[in-house]
Amino acid sequence: MFYQNVSELLMVNVRHYPKKTAVVHRDVRLSYEEFNRQINRMAHLLLDLGVRPGDKVAYLFPNSIALLVIYYGVQKIGGVAVPLNFRLVSREILYLLKAGDASVLLFDARFLDRVEEIAGDVEGRVKLLCTKAAGTWGPSLWERMEGQPDKEPELWLDEEALSRIQFTGGSTGLPKGAMRTHSADICEAMGVMNSNMMGANPDHVVLIQCPLEHHGGHSWYLSAFASGATVVICDVFEPETILRLIQKERVTYLMLLPPSTYLRLLDCPRLGEFDLSCVKLVQSAAGCTTPEIVEKIYAAFPNCVMNYGWGQTESGLGTSLVLTRQMAGENLQRIKSVGRPMPFLEAMVADEDGKEAPPGHIGECLVKSPAVMKGYYKQPELTRKAFVDGGWLRTGDLMWKDEDGYLYLMSRKKDMIKSGGENVFAQEVESVIKRHPAVLECVVFGVPERTMGEAVMAVVCLRPGKTLTLKEVQDHCKKYISSYKKPRYLDYIDRFDMDDAGKIRKSRVAERYQLKLRNEKRAAKGLPPLAEHSRCVEEA
Repeated sequence: MFYQNVSELLMVNVRHYPKKTAVVHRDVRLSYEEFNRQINRMAHLLLDLGVRPGDKVAYLFPNSIALLVIYYGVQKIGGVAVPLNFRLVSREILYLLKAGDASVLLFDARFLDRVEEIAGDVEGRVKLLCTKAAGTWGPSLWERMEGQPDKEPELWLDEEALSRIQFTGGSTGLPKGAMRTHSADICEAMGVMNSNMMGANPDHVVLIQCPLEHHGGHSWYLSAFASGATVVICDVFEPETILRLIQKERVTYLMLLPPSTYLRLLDCPRLGEFDLSCVKLVQSAAGCTTPEIVEKIYAAFPNCVMNYGWGQTESGLGTSLVLTRQMAGENLQRIKSVGRPMPFLEAMVADEDGKEAPPGHIGECLVKSPAVMKGYYKQPELTRKAFVDGGWLRTGDLMWKDEDGYLYLMSRKKDMIKSGGENVFAQEVESVIKRHPAVLECVVFGVPERTMGEAVMAVVCLRPGKTLTLKEVQDHCKKYISSYKKPRYLDYIDRFDMDDAGKIRKSRVAERYQLKLRNEKRAAKGLPPLAEHSRCVEEA
C-alpha cells in the first residue's frame, strides 16, 4: 500500500492546504497547519510519558478537537488508540483499560470523578492525565503539552501494525476489542471517500454529530481529513444548533445517526428559518429508514442526495445506497435495501453449508476486504469463530440479495424469532412498524410463549401527542407483511437507551420485557404482580 501510517492521510493535506480550516468546534477554528502542530505536541508528550510503538493509549473524551489531536498523536508514533465511550461508568472504564492493556489514560476533566474511583485499581500500571490540574494529579494535559516541540516526530511506518482497538459490545456479552490495523483503516477511508464522492472535492464541509469515539464517527473524520475537507464537530444533539451550524459553515456533508435522528432534527419548529441549500449529501446508517424520513430529508435539503449504509466495526467498510425521491414517493422495494458493497469489499449471502445462496434466499452475510479487522484483541477463540475459510468475516446479519446485487437486511442472526414454526425477522417487522405515523422508534424481539414457542413483541416510542393500540399496530402490519409476523405483544417506552453509535440497546429492552411477561403470567396465577410502571398489552 502506498501509505503505511493512517496519519499520512492527514499529513498530505497539511502540506497541500496548510492555511485552510481543518476543524471547527464551537468558537475554535484550526487550520490544517495549526491542527498538525497540536498533534505533534501531543505526540512528543506521549513519547515523554514512555509510549512506544505498540503501547495502548486510552482516551475518554466527548466530541472535541482534543479527541482528534490525541488520536493522530498516537498514530504518528506507532501507539495503539483505545477510544472509550464517554458514557461509561467507572467499572466499565476499568474493565476496558485492563482488557485493552492500556498504559496511558487521557481524559476530560468532566470525567474526573469516574476516574478517581478506579485510580487505585490501576496505580502503577496506567498513567492518568487529566485536562485540568486537580488534587494530586499534577499538571494538566494542556500544561504538559505547552512545552513540547511542534516539529514532526519520527513517523512510525508499519501498515500491518495495530492502529486502534475499537471495543464493540454487540447485543450481548462483554465488549470485544476489534483490532484495526493501519492498512485496514487506510483502505476503509479510501472506500468511504470513493463511495460518497467525498474525495472528489476538498472544499467539502463535513458536519459530524455522531460520537467520534465510535467506529462510524472515526470513519467519517478519517475520510474527511484524508480528502482535505473541513470538519465541523457537534458535541450535543440540539436541532437548532445543528441547523445554525449548517447555515453558518455552509455544510455540504451531514452525518447523523441513526436515521430517526433526522426526524427529530426536521421536527424543529424553526426549521424553515434556516438556509439549508448548501447540503449536498445526507448520510445515515445504524438503523432502518422509512419513506417518511426520506421524503422529509429531500424537502428540507433541496439540493441533497441521501446516502444510506450498513457496516460494522469488524468489517470496516460495508454497503451503500442512494435513497431517491422516487423510491420514497412510489414506495419502491429498493428503499428497504442497505445497498451494494462499497469499493474494496466483497459481500456474499451464504446458506447453511457456507455456499453462496441464490438471489432471493436468506442467509448470513459474509464479507471480505483489506478493511476487515485483524481479529479480537486477546480473544483467539472469538477470532476463530468470526472467520470462515477463504478469509470471509461472518457478520452475524441475515440478508438476501436481489438480481441486481442489492442486499436486504432481515435481522441479526440471533434476533430471528421462531414463532409457531415460522421464521420472523425482527428487522422486517421493525421497518413496517416505523412506517406508522404515530411511531418514532421501535424494537421487535421474541418472548417465550407456550403455544407458539416464541411470540413477536414490539416496544414503541411514540411521537409527541400520539397514541397507538395493539390492534392498530396489527392492522397496520397486515397491510405489508404476513399476518403471522404481526406483534402479539405491545409495550410503550418514553425513550430508548442508546449505545454510543446511536443504536438502541436492544438486548436490554428484550430482557426487561421478557421478564415483565413472565411476571404477568405469574400474577395471573396469584403470584407477585408486575411492577407499577409496566403497561404491557397482550393480544386477547
